[in-house]
Amino acid sequence: MRFNKGRRYTYYSSYSSSRRKRIRWDRIAIIGVVVALIIGALVWFNLSRLKLLFKGYSFSQQNEILALDGKQIDEILSHDKMSHIEDWIATSQNVEYYDEYEKYFSIHKDLKVKVVVTTVDDIFNNYVPQLTGLGYTNDQIWQLLKTASASDLKYLLDKQYTYSQIQPYMQVKGYVLTDMEKYMQVYAEKKNYNYAVLITTYPFIISENKATQTYTIQNPDDILTLVKKGFQLADSYVPSDLVKPNIPVAPDCDNSMMRKEAAEALEEMYNEAKGLGYNLVINSAYRSYADQKKTYDDYFKRYDEVTAASLVALPGASEHQTGLSVDLTSTSVIQKKAKGDVAVFGDSEEGKWVEKNAYRFGFILRFPLAQSAITGIGNEPWHFRYVGKEAAQKIHDNHWLLEEYCLYEGVIPNIKENK
Repeated sequence: MRFNKGRRYTYYSSYSSSRRKRIRWDRIAIIGVVVALIIGALVWFNLSRLKLLFKGYSFSQQNEILALDGKQIDEILSHDKMSHIEDWIATSQNVEYYDEYEKYFSIHKDLKVKVVVTTVDDIFNNYVPQLTGLGYTNDQIWQLLKTASASDLKYLLDKQYTYSQIQPYMQVKGYVLTDMEKYMQVYAEKKNYNYAVLITTYPFIISENKATQTYTIQNPDDILTLVKKGFQLADSYVPSDLVKPNIPVAPDCDNSMMRKEAAEALEEMYNEAKGLGYNLVINSAYRSYADQKKTYDDYFKRYDEVTAASLVALPGASEHQTGLSVDLTSTSVIQKKAKGDVAVFGDSEEGKWVEKNAYRFGFILRFPLAQSAITGIGNEPWHFRYVGKEAAQKIHDNHWLLEEYCLYEGVIPNIKENK
């Protein structure tokens, strides 16, 4: 029985082995070749679709693109994926500009598709070739197109300005390409690109130049924000970090609050002055828009418009609304006034000390004598503005006013034009 079982096993093994030997590998190879050819053909005839797929185009976008002719498809494939490809196909037949449409639209998202197409067609047909001939690179042209219109480009070409000539002015916030000739004229005198752009674009920074347009400041919390007629605060603006400095307050003062950073700097100055025998007192600090309007209206009733404007700032144009300015007095001045004597903080020993040392604590004398042509406000030897120690040091070292600091350093508020 064992022998028979063994024989049956041997017979089965031999049968299985012979079957394995009869597998037709040549047929399998032929089938493999045929399958490979079929797959190759499918890939070949759908290569463009695969390339579009790998770039990230959806199936519907692929269909839109593949409906174009071969050269147009190749043009699209030569660029990165265009998110708005369907818009460009539906709007323009200038496939060679599709990538330009996409780039321009990414910069100017507020424009409608048709406006993008007509603008790019105009610029790249009529101006880009000439700019290239003038030495502008592709990157430089796109740098221009962040702000430049077709008329701006025409101006540059008419003047034959190279990119190296205009580039320093383009670094200044608020530049206008069509003012380039004026910038260059100012630069010839001042040798400062910031000054050239800002005094041209916003001449009222110097108050003897009348403000014909007003702007609302969008970043009022910036401690370097220039606030004056032309650059004004919204009537709703109230600093969020107002505190009461730990400093004596004049008997008739009901607005001693300041922004925290300015209050701490004032406390530091007060303590040093007190150690030298000078007793500083807050006479006025934060004033709301409504409070400033009330003050201005009172001056307007008592004086003519020109006089009132020189004595008190317009509502929204007062630094007191920032919470960064303070009108100082002293114990000695208050005592003299109580006796009926004429006393001005700027003439006191305390006032002289503060004027000399305020910059070390981040404050500047904001409205010095005989500077109203620049500041727009008459002499106020008691009014000090906090700008931070770094800016105050630079203003002190250069004998500047805040307006001059802003002009030379290129510091301009984030503003919105009032319509």
